[in-house]
Amino acid sequence: MSRMSSRSAALLLALWLTVSILGAASAASAVDAGPGDAPGWCFRTNSQGDLPTCTFVDGQWHRSYNSDGLGADGSGIPGAFVFLFVLVLIAGVAITVWQVTAARRMARASGMNEGDATAMTLLTDDGFEATYLAANLRGQTAPGTPAPATAASTADRLKQLGELRDQGLITSEEYDGRRTAIIDSV
Repeated sequence: MSRMSSRSAALLLALWLTVSILGAASAASAVDAGPGDAPGWCFRTNSQGDLPTCTFVDGQWHRSYNSDGLGADGSGIPGAFVFLFVLVLIAGVAITVWQVTAARRMARASGMNEGDATAMTLLTDDGFEATYLAANLRGQTAPGTPAPATAASTADRLKQLGELRDQGLITSEEYDGRRTAIIDSV
């Protein structure tokens, strides 16, 4: 398939955005310098109650709060965005599962290959609609095409041929030629 489906492109874009936002947010961390000889000062919590990592460098204590990217100080990803992203992801998976299940059911009911219906649904933009259309058109004749006649048994055909001869609608020669053709077709 030469072009990517819109569903695949949207999924790749969502993944790229998520990785970009999470990567930028996790790189943030706050570093404070405190009074040089007061190690107790270093162990104070921040406004969210997080304990710092304290290091003694060049005669001074330094504290840093590692941000996980989801902080309440506005430096991380808002919880509503994460919730919305997860909700959209779950909805997309649920819709895809429903489409594949429905396509397989339609294929099974119409005698089509279920694997082909699944592939068509997942790999093309209009695959579900195409599967629906193919399943509904399978076995139907084109408009204006006469329905195929049901094949009569050999005995019925010979009986009808005899009735036509008895009614005088065909000659004995026609009867003999047709009778031979019917018997040869068996």
